[in-house]
Amino acid sequence: MTLPRFEIKRSGDYRTLHASGAIVALNPNEATIIFFVEKPIPRVNPDGSMVIEAVERELLVEIKLSPVGMKSLAMALLNNVQSFEKVFGEIKVPTVAERRERELSI
Repeated sequence: MTLPRFEIKRSGDYRTLHASGAIVALNPNEATIIFFVEKPIPRVNPDGSMVIEAVERELLVEIKLSPVGMKSLAMALLNNVQSFEKVFGEIKVPTVAERRERELSI
């Protein structure tokens, strides 16, 4: 038996988004991934210095998958990360404290 030929077609509303992170949930019926972007909201003090007053988290897109789809995606992502790190070295993930310190220094 031969496999069918696959053709790739982009949807009319296809677009590329930049995401700062994702919110992920999984239950026996479905998996959810919500991608978001975070934007610091600065405030200028009377002395001219700036501080981050708030961080706005804008939800960009919500993806629904089956639990099997979620596991397949997780495996594909992990395989890609491992292949990348073999070539370019370990990807360092900053701790929460390091991320907050970087945000506050803006």
